[in-house]
Amino acid sequence: MIKFFGKIRKTLVSEGKTVKYLKYAIGEIILVVIGILIALQVNNWNIDRQTRNKEQTYLKEIRNNLQQDSIRLQVVLDFNENKVKIVDEMLQIFVDTLTNEERFRIFNKNANDFTFYDVFDPVRIAFNNMLSAESIDLIENGELKAALSEYYNFDYLGGVQNRIMVLNRRVVDDSYPKLFTKEFVSNALGFSSKIPTVSEMDIASDVKLMTDLFGIKMIINNQNQLIIDTQKQNQDLITLLNSELNR
Repeated sequence: MIKFFGKIRKTLVSEGKTVKYLKYAIGEIILVVIGILIALQVNNWNIDRQTRNKEQTYLKEIRNNLQQDSIRLQVVLDFNENKVKIVDEMLQIFVDTLTNEERFRIFNKNANDFTFYDVFDPVRIAFNNMLSAESIDLIENGELKAALSEYYNFDYLGGVQNRIMVLNRRVVDDSYPKLFTKEFVSNALGFSSKIPTVSEMDIASDVKLMTDLFGIKMIINNQNQLIIDTQKQNQDLITLLNSELNR
């Protein structure tokens, strides 16, 4: 092709057709420029396609993490529903018409399950991988980028959820030893001790234990509100992601 254009050029020059040669030269330059522009455009299309594919890969991984979060959020709500029932039953220890034997039966029934608590923290693997690769700007949708940053930058384990952990541990560490009785030691450890008997214990007037149990119930309600708000945020993000992935 180059030899072909070269022959035409030589023919025009040798025949003294200067004007025609200039027109031809300009046309040849235009063709070359068009060729370069087309090549650049094709290259840009390829780069855009690769960028879009990379963005979609990250977004699909983030969506998968969010779907895992959705399951965990419901697990925490279900756990808390049962935990409130346990706390309500343990608060019955303070009913003044009960005997100490009845109080300790209530405690022994719920003591093990009470020690557990549940908190939510999102799965951050895909989002953190994107940050580590400095690829957050791959997300073209500004609304989606801002929503993801807000979701993942929130301190879920601070605030009310931290209070849940601290207070639950405190009740177990501070109050459970007070509920050891002579009978419990004998049954659990197999020896007699000088620890007070059930009838000698006075847990019904332990205001701190009652306050802590009531406090846990109130904080669980606050945690549930956080979880419900996060569920909505989680579902809104999944909807945004689906829209972005399908466009």
